[in-house]
Amino acid sequence: MADVKSGDVVVPGDQLCVIEELSPSLGTFEKDGIVYAATFGGVSIDFKERSIQVLSAEGDDKLSLPVEGDVLMGEVTNVWDQRAEVSIVKRNDENALSPFIGEIHISNVTRRYVKSMRDVLKPQDVVRARAISSQTIPTELSLVGQDFGVILGKCVRCGNVLTLTTHNNLICLRCEHRETREVAKDYGQRFGLETRPDLAPRRRSRSDRRYGGRDSRRGRGSGKDRGRSRDRRR
Repeated sequence: MADVKSGDVVVPGDQLCVIEELSPSLGTFEKDGIVYAATFGGVSIDFKERSIQVLSAEGDDKLSLPVEGDVLMGEVTNVWDQRAEVSIVKRNDENALSPFIGEIHISNVTRRYVKSMRDVLKPQDVVRARAISSQTIPTELSLVGQDFGVILGKCVRCGNVLTLTTHNNLICLRCEHRETREVAKDYGQRFGLETRPDLAPRRRSRSDRRYGGRDSRRGRGSGKDRGRSRDRRR
């Protein structure tokens, strides 16, 4: 049966039971099939619902971890090639009782191919994400979908807030450094920022891409000029 009983006092990280015995609830989390305490408090087991939770000394509910489908907001704290960590501060647009950690795997950023997580996220970015796991630490997050992604980014050179020009393209109005992020459709709106499509990178024409920006006629010469060259060679 469970490793603990109702009334036992536990601290974060204490093993409570296995998932087959009781389901995690408030103040607990599950990892690799084992339910742990997520906060300090007293154990409460509901045998009818087959669930376990951790309550305060006064019997109040403790930390409630996200469940699948919750909309979470937080700041990116660390970024590696394949994953990123996020410190969650809001859950379903309400302040989290206590900050907790979420994790985004590179496969859950976008449906398109991404070589490295560093290409789409940076530390200090504020993101809106969707929880894809329940009662786990760290909470697994996804940025897939127009409503999710970076909602505020900062310049890696000077720290100034970035302004959106076109989808996923941003510019720093202070140092004019350009960057890319995986942004939400309402990037910056929550913080009073306006999109600046007039500052979008200039798209190169086909001739620019083919001849490195030179006039194709200057680079290749006219048909008459080529004919004269052949005559001289004869």
